[in-house]
Amino acid sequence: MQRSRILDAPDSRKIHRDHTPSLGGVPIFFSVAFALIVWIPEFSDQFKYLFAAATLMFVVGLRDDIVPLHPAVKLGSQLIPFVLLIGWANFELTSFYDLIPGVEFPPIVVFLVTMFVFTVITNAFNLIDGIDGLAGSLSLIAFTFYGVWFSLAGIHIAGLIAFAFVGGIIAFLFFNWNPSKVFMGDTGALLIGLVIAAFTILFLNTNFALALNHPAKFQSGIGVAIAVIIVPLTDTLRVFMLRISKGKSPFAADNNHIHHLLLQTGLSHAATTSLLAMINLSFVGLACIGQLWPSYLLVLTVAGLSISSVGTLTFVLKLRLKTQTQKAPV
Repeated sequence: MQRSRILDAPDSRKIHRDHTPSLGGVPIFFSVAFALIVWIPEFSDQFKYLFAAATLMFVVGLRDDIVPLHPAVKLGSQLIPFVLLIGWANFELTSFYDLIPGVEFPPIVVFLVTMFVFTVITNAFNLIDGIDGLAGSLSLIAFTFYGVWFSLAGIHIAGLIAFAFVGGIIAFLFFNWNPSKVFMGDTGALLIGLVIAAFTILFLNTNFALALNHPAKFQSGIGVAIAVIIVPLTDTLRVFMLRISKGKSPFAADNNHIHHLLLQTGLSHAATTSLLAMINLSFVGLACIGQLWPSYLLVLTVAGLSISSVGTLTFVLKLRLKTQTQKAPV
């Protein structure tokens, strides 16, 4: 087997300088599987299907890391575990939190919206995996939140699965922090993104069904769910819109991600990762503070702050580049 098929080779678009192993998702998958076998002797059907879907997504990512798939084939392959989770495991949105009062959506609309949520969140964690430690740090925040919340809400198996991922990701980050010795690759990013997408849907459905006086109840479940994954979600929607506006495929690779912009301002890999992780944590804190706010208010606040933050970063970068150009010798 050629080295380029198991090592991520540097090129003009990538930031690293050396050939680096890109199958970091393999130990994450097997460490989580081993932990769950030890901790949970028997799964409900819903979580059996979740593990089956996660295994399928792991295989898709592994295949893409070893022999790259065409973007259309890669996206099409992802639809299989999505349909498995929606059709057999009941990971389907059952509530839109009365964002449109009095409107009951037909099954096909619910199915398509759920597919969209799975597609965006899964690929958001794949796309944010661009610098050392970033995807691992952001997924660590999401899994820690869901692990704590599901435990408080009484969904203990989901909590244990989340904490199993927390352990696997912490171990992985020891080798993925700058300078990285191994990359997560699609093997890990797609696996993690799929499970976080499933947990996001499970959180929304479970939170809506909780009694109003339950200690784990959030008034604005949608706002909280957005806050938990705000950085990868904002980055994905932003680059998708930029690519489409330029007539490119939304899945075409480029250097327009948020972490690329921060690196261009002069921040190091570690500083960029730490800053984005702190921003994500700040949004989670905001969601917890505003847990009793109406759904629309927290959603608008989180969305407004994320848009203004990206706008400010873009303005600062343009100003910095303009200053550097003016100082450059003629």
